[in-house]
Amino acid sequence: MRPWGRSESRGLVLDDQELGGLTVVDGTALTDAGERTVEPTPGENHSIQRPPPTILEQYRQTGLTLGHPLTEDRDAETEPIALPEDLQPMHVAWFGKTGSGKSTALTSAMLDNHQATNGASILIDPKGDGMATDYMRAHYATYGHLNNVLYFDCARTLPAFSFFDIRDQLDAGVPRTTAVEDSVDHYIEILGQLMGTDRFERAVRSPDIIRYMVKALYDPVSGDDAFSHRDLHDSIRKLHERQSAPAVSDDHLERMLAGVTANSARSFDEIMQGVANRIEKIPIDQRLAAIFDHVPREEDPHFDLIEYLDENVVIILDTGSLRPSAQRALTLVVLSNLWTALKRRRKHTDGELSLVNLYVEEAASIAASDLLSELLAQARSFGCSLTLAMQFPAQLEHEDRIYDEILNNVSTIVTGNVPSDRELAMRLATDDMNAKQVGNRLRALQRGQWLVKLPNAYGQPEPRPFSIESVTPPAGHPAHDHTPPRTDEWAFQDTLLDVHERTTETCGLTLDAPTTTSNDDKPTSDDPSDDADDTETSPDRVRVDSALPHTNRMPPTVTYEHTTHALRCTECENRYNPTITGMKRAISCCDTLDNIDREDVPICDLNLKLTPEERAVTDWTTKQLLFLQAVYNAQQLRYDPLEYDLLRDSMIRLQEYVDIESNAIQDLIDADLLRHDTDHPHRLYTVPPDGRTIIGESYRQGVDYGHGHGDLEESSLHVLAIEVARQYLNQEYVENPESEVTQTIPYYDIDERRRLDLAGINDNGEVIVAVEAERINHDIHHAVPEDYDKIADTNVDEAIWVVMKQADAHKILAVLNNPPDGTTRIEKTYAKTTPPQQFRIDTPGLTAMYPVEWLRDKLHDS
Repeated sequence: MRPWGRSESRGLVLDDQELGGLTVVDGTALTDAGERTVEPTPGENHSIQRPPPTILEQYRQTGLTLGHPLTEDRDAETEPIALPEDLQPMHVAWFGKTGSGKSTALTSAMLDNHQATNGASILIDPKGDGMATDYMRAHYATYGHLNNVLYFDCARTLPAFSFFDIRDQLDAGVPRTTAVEDSVDHYIEILGQLMGTDRFERAVRSPDIIRYMVKALYDPVSGDDAFSHRDLHDSIRKLHERQSAPAVSDDHLERMLAGVTANSARSFDEIMQGVANRIEKIPIDQRLAAIFDHVPREEDPHFDLIEYLDENVVIILDTGSLRPSAQRALTLVVLSNLWTALKRRRKHTDGELSLVNLYVEEAASIAASDLLSELLAQARSFGCSLTLAMQFPAQLEHEDRIYDEILNNVSTIVTGNVPSDRELAMRLATDDMNAKQVGNRLRALQRGQWLVKLPNAYGQPEPRPFSIESVTPPAGHPAHDHTPPRTDEWAFQDTLLDVHERTTETCGLTLDAPTTTSNDDKPTSDDPSDDADDTETSPDRVRVDSALPHTNRMPPTVTYEHTTHALRCTECENRYNPTITGMKRAISCCDTLDNIDREDVPICDLNLKLTPEERAVTDWTTKQLLFLQAVYNAQQLRYDPLEYDLLRDSMIRLQEYVDIESNAIQDLIDADLLRHDTDHPHRLYTVPPDGRTIIGESYRQGVDYGHGHGDLEESSLHVLAIEVARQYLNQEYVENPESEVTQTIPYYDIDERRRLDLAGINDNGEVIVAVEAERINHDIHHAVPEDYDKIADTNVDEAIWVVMKQADAHKILAVLNNPPDGTTRIEKTYAKTTPPQQFRIDTPGLTAMYPVEWLRDKLHDS
């Protein structure tokens, strides 16, 4: 416009914010924040253009929630997108490094998808970082229950698979040859994962012979439709000892086995050594051994995914407590069962299949398995979707075939800020954004931001990759902005305990078996003259005052020297006393107590009191006598908790510490020298009177019997319950300044013939709190009312009963409601599904009832 002329342009109508965009100011007047505001944005930080609304509309429905699309201004849209059910069988890959928010986003996705689909949701979580519990918290907050959740915390409860078992497949119409071949192939692959594929295949003949022997045990004439790994081990041992093949009905298999036994004795021995080295990878890990040896009878727990595929359930397998090789093996066991279950379901179902969702965290560890490849390629036809989560796809680059296979068989890619990965960048590249630009944009993504590539529905155009932001963490999740009240947390903890108990009772193996060291890791003797047979043939040469010469577990930086009977730090060679104090010092020498696995710390002192002459004339081996002594010491609470904690440790640890075989323990049980108490909450044994006599532990009043000391007749389980209650009273009463209780006394004598299991007393010696640890037995109808009356007579403020299981609590209530003498002690009863800790009872002999495991976990939480 000329200064003297009339304006020819239209006027601009601006508000105060828009006017600022047209204002020119001197740059020197800008603050630092102002300079950052007007700086040009790097290209990689510009949001990618969203697909048109018409294309995004197909993802505006329920399903696997992915996140909120980001606008061109990097603002998150209000409505999230989800992968609908019909696109999920094309599989999902979710990449995100540590701290990217992947686990939280996947938890939200699982929770929403569980509601959107009708089939089972299966999560395998090997990280051990709490994702399993976080999901259950969110599930509980959303639905108010965990009734349709099965939770296998593999540190405590293992899924009761029956691995070498084709009975259900045959019943479903699967051809016998197919069922056997699947079982053989899956077993070989699992052994390869345990040993390392390259090392496993190095002995060329060994895998073939293992195949032959597994098939021989499945022989329809001479074999069986189900057998244990122990059976397989025994058959291979007999083949080795006799160099004679088992009878089989298959002519081809017979010729293969005959070819093996036709080798010279020396060659045959070398071949069979290779076979033994491979199959022993299963029993060396007692958790895997428990699963592979489980052949359920009618009344035994059994877990088979075929029973859950069409149910709207969530099955969580938390393998974080296992060693990496055992994690991989157990994951493959799950995949094996899932694959056979999917094929059995297809045989039975003519119509539409409910969608089964499998979520695998840290999937890179099993990516090279043929099982996973088979599922990726074929599961779509069987109504199954796989979501593979891993830190970054470059983890697979050394396996080109696997890398390509995963990217080719996965149609949905969700990726965060991952290291440079040219192959992934090329998969996400478009005409508008080349691979280099994709890589730049990936590196610019912040926590909770993702680049997604989605498949298209039939007849719809495929959207180009675009950016999204994670949805808000669901209620109940620790990352949610609302912290639930303590009452809600207590209710969740009670429900979680119920889930543990229900899972264990219906489909779990309750073997708290720690993973043992391999033969390569097992501590070796420093004395070359030390012979394994010395334990049995020369009792005078065997130390029986300590477990250290016998244990097959030891912290990685500590070893035991036989010649000096000392502990030695393997880093600096310093020596320490062979006691628990010396063990702690040896560990702390060049490591820390916090850095070691407790299960690797063996018991130190044993103090078996028998002389060599006395041991020589018994009918029992030295290892059996040592095990009896170890169990007896444990039930008398003689060990430091670092060595062995009766409250939390399975006595299978004691089995490892004296290096005794399971069949030798069974011989003690059969002879009534040892009693198998329970597998709940973990494996416990008790040494009865005859067993104490064998090891020279006599009845000593005032030491192991009497007021404040207990009774040598009581079981390990009863000792555990009382000790849990004692620690609980100390925590909640003695340490509480508002409580009258100043001291706890176990086995408190009321009079000459009656005693309380535990008493909380005040400074005047008055009993304020009484505790009864009740174990259900055949005398329940008389013992329970007597225990109630005993407590009622003491006139205490609180009467706490500790029970072993929820079902026991309801049996006790039923007896007190209708006792044999006709005098009702308690009017109230509850539904059998009500946890005992929720009972509301206020009577002279009972005011509260707690399951021992729930009470123990209260100590753990605190």
